[in-house]
Amino acid sequence: MNLTKFLVIDVSLMLVGLTFLFIFQASKVKAFLLGDFKLNEGSNQSSINLPAQQKLLDLEHIARKDGSGITLESLIGLWKFSSVWKQETDNEDLISSSLLRLFSAGLEIKKDKSNHFIITNSIQFGLLSIRFLGVGNLKGKQPLLPFFFKRIELKAGSRVVFSRSLKVPDEKDRPFFALIAMEENGNWLSARGRGGGLALWIKDSNKFE
Repeated sequence: MNLTKFLVIDVSLMLVGLTFLFIFQASKVKAFLLGDFKLNEGSNQSSINLPAQQKLLDLEHIARKDGSGITLESLIGLWKFSSVWKQETDNEDLISSSLLRLFSAGLEIKKDKSNHFIITNSIQFGLLSIRFLGVGNLKGKQPLLPFFFKRIELKAGSRVVFSRSLKVPDEKDRPFFALIAMEENGNWLSARGRGGGLALWIKDSNKFE
């Protein structure tokens, strides 16, 4: 690995460290982050009527009983992170939500030739981005979206400067999303993760490179 790659990785690690520093200093950073997003949130989000947590909980009850009707084709695209609620809480996790929006957390889903998903999870720091690339599939009536990541990449702009394979976990240890609902026009998507958190994404017209 050459000096440039070392420097890029060092910068990325420093930025990740700052992220955790923000989390631990939640009381100080909350006002800054929330104020920042009131000024800078994209017009795409402000023009969409997003559901409240209670609405998502009602939709989750229906999805568990009757299914959500979400299909493979409707999931394809780029989903930008919007909000998260911890398990068994009524309030949005404002710090986590703000940090994930700050670092442009996104989930891109494509379909491969075998009707499985190609999944890319990404966070970005200016020109630097970290991407986790993997595969998944739909299972069950709700349905569930189990997945795993096979590779991690560090990019500077459109150039991959570091790439490494990841160990494939046993099927029983793989993460999943229990899909809850999607807005009629496909503008937002909600799901609950294996750890119990409730998440909301907004459809983005852009695509990862």
